[in-house]
Amino acid sequence: MATFNDIQPQLKAYLLKHRLPDLFECIFTALAASKPTDPNKFILDKLKEYQEGKHFDLSWDSFVSRKDLPPKRVFKRTFIENFFTLEDLAELRYYFYFQPSEEQKRLAAQAYNDSLIKKHFKAWLGFYNRKKEKCRKAEEEWQRSVQFHKHKLTVRTFQEWYAWKCERYRSQQEAAPILADKMRRICLQNAIYTTFRAWQQVTKHASDTNKWFKKYEILNSDDEDEVKDKAVGQDFISKLPHKASNRIFSFLDVLDRLTCSLVCRSWKIMVQDRSLWTQIDLQRIKDRTTDRLVANLAHKFRSFLCNLNLRDCVRVTSSSLRYIGECRNLQELSLSGIKQINADVVNDIGLGCKNLLYLNIAKCYFDDGVLRVLARHYVNIQYLSLAGCTGFSTAGVYYFMVGQGLHKLSHLDISGCSQITHEGMRYIARGCPLLHSLVLNKLARMKDESLYFFTKYCPNLRALHLRHASSLTDTAFMHIAENLPRLKTLCVEGNHNITGASIKMVGRGCPDLVHLFIIDCIQMCDTGLKGFSGTRGLRVVNLGDCIRISDHGVRNIVDGPSGPHIRELNLTNCLRVGDTTLFRIAQRCQNLAYVSFCYSEFVTDAGVELLGNMQALRSLDLSGCAVGDAGLASLGNNPNFRNISLSECNQITDVGIQKMCSRLLLLETLDISYCVNVTDYATKFLAFSCRELVRLNIAGCTQLTDTSVSYISGGCHYLSHLNMSNITNMTDKALRFLRRGCKLLQRLNVTICPNITYGAIQRVETGGCVVSHSIDVKEMKLGPILPLSQTHKRPMSVGYSIFPIPNHA
Repeated sequence: MATFNDIQPQLKAYLLKHRLPDLFECIFTALAASKPTDPNKFILDKLKEYQEGKHFDLSWDSFVSRKDLPPKRVFKRTFIENFFTLEDLAELRYYFYFQPSEEQKRLAAQAYNDSLIKKHFKAWLGFYNRKKEKCRKAEEEWQRSVQFHKHKLTVRTFQEWYAWKCERYRSQQEAAPILADKMRRICLQNAIYTTFRAWQQVTKHASDTNKWFKKYEILNSDDEDEVKDKAVGQDFISKLPHKASNRIFSFLDVLDRLTCSLVCRSWKIMVQDRSLWTQIDLQRIKDRTTDRLVANLAHKFRSFLCNLNLRDCVRVTSSSLRYIGECRNLQELSLSGIKQINADVVNDIGLGCKNLLYLNIAKCYFDDGVLRVLARHYVNIQYLSLAGCTGFSTAGVYYFMVGQGLHKLSHLDISGCSQITHEGMRYIARGCPLLHSLVLNKLARMKDESLYFFTKYCPNLRALHLRHASSLTDTAFMHIAENLPRLKTLCVEGNHNITGASIKMVGRGCPDLVHLFIIDCIQMCDTGLKGFSGTRGLRVVNLGDCIRISDHGVRNIVDGPSGPHIRELNLTNCLRVGDTTLFRIAQRCQNLAYVSFCYSEFVTDAGVELLGNMQALRSLDLSGCAVGDAGLASLGNNPNFRNISLSECNQITDVGIQKMCSRLLLLETLDISYCVNVTDYATKFLAFSCRELVRLNIAGCTQLTDTSVSYISGGCHYLSHLNMSNITNMTDKALRFLRRGCKLLQRLNVTICPNITYGAIQRVETGGCVVSHSIDVKEMKLGPILPLSQTHKRPMSVGYSIFPIPNHA
């Protein structure tokens, strides 16, 4: 038989391609391992399995079952190769079985390229690293060079400094004796100066004390003759600078200025200065203002008169008001309270004063014709007040919308104009779209829809006042929160319909609020104040008479971003506020200047002690609080206090007043009314310490006597307002002390003082002081007037009269 190598190459390739030698090896291995009884059938079964595709991978054990699987290969590979006599079987198998495909060739080429790139990149990286290392070494060399240069300069500088130091030390050693001698002389001079200043202060204090005791002796003497200043015939005002003399004359009213112009020629020239007549205020002399005076002033100073105030001048009529039209430069005019205002007067003023910006005709009774003239001629007016004017109707308000004027209004006050209807409010809102400030006080019948017109047509509103608008509900304030995001001032008072929910929406809808007034709103609670916890610009907060507000509600405002910037805080009659709020205020509100805790029962000395350390605080009201001497002593830690009210604080005694007033040297206003434990001892320290007092209230302090008034008149020379009502121990002697010591006293209240007679009150009134008393003059019996020198010896009783008795009586 011919060998396998003698067959044709195509047939050999065919056998190897279909892996017939491997199939032969699998069959032989299976026969050797399984040893079947019928080998032919076994071979046919295995070939069928192979044909059906059960054996894809032909290996030497493919046809052997797992139980008959031999531990190692039965036939070696060389046996198969020798059996078929194939010397090049390995090469042919590699050719058929391991010939690479196109994909493999592509991958091989890519791998080869990647290896080349990697090889070249490594070579470049090595080159780069060598260059980098070389640059680093060069940089290190440069840094070492720079360091060496700096060290060299430092050494040279140190050597120069050391040489200078040695030279300076040598010069100081030479100058030390000279300086020591000079310092001794300076110390001696300072000691002499300090000793002289101390001696001067002691001498001045002794002199003031001596003067006060002499004055006190004069006040307590029985002589009724007063010491009068000697008149010096010198015109010192003419020698003053021009600005100083104008400043002096500016404090006088119009009639006093006209009287001063009659003194001499120099005074007439100073009084007629233009700067004194740009603003004329006749309200101070409203009872003496006549048509002739108004006409003369308007005609004489018409060229430079800018501000004219005729408020409450009831004697002025329309005949003199027509002359105001000659003042072409007039910008501000107040005619409040003048009854004879009609359309003709307003027309003449409007035609002449084209630059008028401010007009106040509040409390005047006029008809719709005045509003028609205002809408026709007052084109540039920006401020208009119609408060309390009940003569016009809704038909007159219609001119706000259709007229040429009043469209530039930025401030409008229609308080108390209850005759304006729902349609009238719409006319005003449509005609004044530039309103910035709106005052709607005392409109009890105004509904939510009327306020909605202003929030809709006046989006630039910055200030809204709603005092005693009691018919408004939460709906109106929801309109405010939705339509007025730039509102800065909100004032609500006496409204019992609004709740905390609507106020909370206002706080969130108006983040730019600066002034917040919510007064006497009994349904206002802590929930409403939560809306202001994120407000940043609050400066003034007034929550008076909101009795449901507690410490938790106030904390929402104080702990917010506006807490450190609040300047005024009013918590009057907030009964649930206590020391917890004062503790948070002392921590957060460092710029607080005014605070009030009237009738807050839970405010005690512990909280007041914290307020004493707030140096920015100027005014404090603790009326009706449970404050004692310890709290007053702590208030003395702040010398910047100007106003303090301690009314009805029954726990206060003389010790607390003494400790407080000994440090408050700049105090201007003090109220200790109805502090029943205060005696003359407290007023003594008060008068000697607080010499700058301007207002003092000691009403109801039943233990005070005339001695207290003698102390006050001797120390408080700037006192202008004094209330000592309901003090039964006061007599005419107290008023005599006031007449001699308090020359600037303007108002005095002696109500329910039974030991003070009407004659003593009349003598005080002769000095220009307004005295309030409870004496019924009509019921007093007629009698002879007692001599002035005997009034203090024998007090006037009801049986004596201040009027002479007729002869026929």
